[in-house]
Amino acid sequence: MRYSTLLLLSFLTLNSVAQSQPETNVIYGDRHIFTVSTPDGWVNDKQLASKIGLASFFYAKADADKKPKSYMYAIGYDKSPDNKNLESFVNGDIKNFKGKYPDLTFEQIDVGKSGAIIDATMLSFANLGDRFKEEVIYLETELSVIVFSFSTFNKSDYLNYQPVFDQLVGSFNYRGADPKPFLEWQKKQDGN
Repeated sequence: MRYSTLLLLSFLTLNSVAQSQPETNVIYGDRHIFTVSTPDGWVNDKQLASKIGLASFFYAKADADKKPKSYMYAIGYDKSPDNKNLESFVNGDIKNFKGKYPDLTFEQIDVGKSGAIIDATMLSFANLGDRFKEEVIYLETELSVIVFSFSTFNKSDYLNYQPVFDQLVGSFNYRGADPKPFLEWQKKQDGN
């Protein structure tokens, strides 16, 4: 079991302390805003993320030319009638994974929650045809579901990058359900 991830999740509202100043990434939607830090030695490829419909897309700088490369991302989804709570969101993901990978296996692990996080769980998917493993952490707030995903193509990357995924999740800082104050502040900063 991934005790390090579970321990990190119990302290979700705390910022992680790093020796150097990591790049802070602001991720928001209509009803959520949060930040995560780019892990040391990794890049957040924002152009690629935008092309594939994500808010972030992290990979190791050393793997820039590697194909395929292991990656992770963080994104938030505002709740909707189809995804009104964590259970319905997770069930939808399981259904999508089973549609793409009929032979998949998965383990569901409850994770700690605190602060604005009202429910949380992790799915660890294996027996995928095109990758070694994918782990997804789901965090539910009152109005959104925040997702962290970690995908690797071999066991070595999985073992090497698992602590980096824990670091990404540990850097999570939920800023609330209303991104408007931040966007107004950012607009003022860009205008100066």
